[in-house]
Amino acid sequence: MRIAGIALLLLFASWNHPIHVSVCNIDLDPDGGKMELSVKIFADDFQDLILHKYSVQLKLMDQELPAEKISSVNHYIGTTLKFEINGRKIEELTFEKSELNEEAIWLYYSYDHGSRIRKINVSNTLMNEKFDDQTNLLIVSYNSTQNGYRMDNKTTDLTFNIK
Repeated sequence: MRIAGIALLLLFASWNHPIHVSVCNIDLDPDGGKMELSVKIFADDFQDLILHKYSVQLKLMDQELPAEKISSVNHYIGTTLKFEINGRKIEELTFEKSELNEEAIWLYYSYDHGSRIRKINVSNTLMNEKFDDQTNLLIVSYNSTQNGYRMDNKTTDLTFNIK
């Protein structure tokens, strides 16, 4: 009876295992050289990571937007989500806004390359340092094309050409 109880407890605990996932949407205007980026991360995990990495308390779970603490958020995004366009490294994305929903924070960025976009290299290690089972979904849209990619601790880099 005791073994059956332990087995049921372990089975129940595995059902409650949290999902570690981020979503990154990239909307491109290849001819205009513009990129819009939206990143969705679970707020509690992201808040914990920023606290431990930068000693900054975001208080996202209290539905407070990062406002004056956005520099820590932007620094983290900039070091874990890297882009090269046509072989040129993007040094800094322009922060547009953030939004909170019940469980996640959405961060919005833009970048103006200034010329036609032909090739993009993406390195995505969002939250990989916190979770071994982290999955980072990447959705790229341009013209009438939309492609989805799955990235994780083993697959962090992606290159795609725009026709």
